[in-house]
Amino acid sequence: MKSWFKSNKGKLLPFVAVFLLAGALITYYLYTSPFQGTGLTGSQGNQASSSTLSTSRNITVEQDNPFDHKKNLNEVHVVNYIHWMSHQKVKAESKWTHYKMTPERIDWLLEKVQEADYKHEEVYVEILTKWQKGDFSTADIDHNRVWSLLNGTVGKATGVMTEEEEKDYLKNPNIKFK
Repeated sequence: MKSWFKSNKGKLLPFVAVFLLAGALITYYLYTSPFQGTGLTGSQGNQASSSTLSTSRNITVEQDNPFDHKKNLNEVHVVNYIHWMSHQKVKAESKWTHYKMTPERIDWLLEKVQEADYKHEEVYVEILTKWQKGDFSTADIDHNRVWSLLNGTVGKATGVMTEEEEKDYLKNPNIKFK
């Protein structure tokens, strides 16, 4: 048996390395998935996948309506849209992705949430209704509520930006306010 391992070691090592690497990647994904244990499902009952969450840092999406898409709006879309809009209002050490918060986007998203049936619908309606009225005094708490639904571990909001800080952030989303 020892002689077989000696003679085939060069062939066997790459297979073992690939097997260990694949196991490590699968383990990493399972333990870092932003939707692990959240129970977030789409309006059609589709299980959310981590591919929905952008991992690019500091992307600013400036479209007329970033929420206008042909697919059904699932719960992962809703929680991400609220989360990414809140970045405009909150102080946090790290922020990924940003949707500019506008009254039209808030109204549109609130309407879609009220039309569907989501596991955390009450949270979304409460936050969006408050924002619709122009009340952002608890935007950090709102951010952290949806951030926790995504099992957030990095980028917890630590406060609400001043109007001046918000203007600076909109000019440069890479700026940090702790």
